Amino acid sequence: MHYMGLAGLPRRYYDFSPWESFNKFDGLNRFITVIAMIVFAAQFLFLINFFYSIWKGRKVMNPNPWGANTLEWTTPILPGHGNWPENIPEVYRGPYEYSKDGKDHIPQTEAV
Repeated sequence: MHYMGLAGLPRRYYDFSPWESFNKFDGLNRFITVIAMIVFAAQFLFLINFFYSIWKGRKVMNPNPWGANTLEWTTPILPGHGNWPENIPEVYRGPYEYSKDGKDHIPQTEAV
C-alpha cells in the first residue's frame, strides 16, 4: 500500500478503472485485500483461544510454574491488598542469576 501511494494512487476510491496508469496495481491490490481478509480471520483464532482459556483452560496451581528467579513470582496466586500477606520479601541477588551451587532455580528471596 505504501508503494502504491508513492506511485500516486489516490486513497479512498472504490474504482481505479478510469485511470489506465493505475491498472498495473490491480494484482497488488487484490493480493493486499486477500491478505487483509486472512489476517482478519486469524483474529477469530485468538478470540476462540482467549475465551476457551478463560472458561476451560488449566488453572494455575504453582505460583512459579516457569521456575523464574524474579520477585513477582513470590506473590500468592490470589494476592490480597499489597500483593504479599506479610512484609515485602528481602532481595538477596539480581533477577538473572542462574545455576549457582548446582541449583538451576534460586529465587531472589533465598539467601545462599
